[in-house]
Amino acid sequence: MNRIPESESIADLKDARRFNEVMGKGLVQDEYRRLAVEVMNMGIPNGGRVLDLGTGTGFVAMEVAALLNGSAHVVGLDLSQAMLAIAGENASRRGLEQHISWQQGDGKDMPFPDDHFDFVLSSGSLHHWDNPLAIFNEVDRVLKPGGGFLIRDSKRLHRPLARFTAWLIGLTLPADFRVHYWGSIRSSYQYDELEQIVQRSRLQNWVIVEDFFDLAVKSRSPNQNKTKPRS
Repeated sequence: MNRIPESESIADLKDARRFNEVMGKGLVQDEYRRLAVEVMNMGIPNGGRVLDLGTGTGFVAMEVAALLNGSAHVVGLDLSQAMLAIAGENASRRGLEQHISWQQGDGKDMPFPDDHFDFVLSSGSLHHWDNPLAIFNEVDRVLKPGGGFLIRDSKRLHRPLARFTAWLIGLTLPADFRVHYWGSIRSSYQYDELEQIVQRSRLQNWVIVEDFFDLAVKSRSPNQNKTKPRS
């Protein structure tokens, strides 16, 4: 299955609220929490700064901020002001507004100085990027030397079992949201495609990891190889 690019952002407030409603409950929330725990296990220094790139309505940013409990500050960056408006509402409801700030901006030209963040994370955003190479280079620019990163996204499915399982998951979604679900899968990358992009970027000390549905580019520990052998 060839990759079919998908639009970069949700600009309409009504569509953003629908996204927030569907993606803010159930098993998806458990995935946000697991990702936040993984980020914490990779290490965030006290007093540090964390960037959530393509934050959407802020689900992952809030989970990270809740775990940090004020020991570091989280910034959520997104192209869509509509998504960020809802993210602010979500953070206020959870009492996290003092620990998160929201910034509208383009990942290809982030509104931050060099060496600004201790960690950059992104979840479910990569397949929207029209120029992922430029964004990986920006991640390298805004990270402090030795800073960590975790960029996770869905992958384009080609194996029958994976596609059948995705189809079953799709049946659990509201009918009006299934088109977005399959659009995300069709616009996602496969392992080799992602590896070629990251190899051309300025990011260093990275590893690509793959599981049944997802791919991630992350900063590696000293005992990890440059790329993980595929299963």
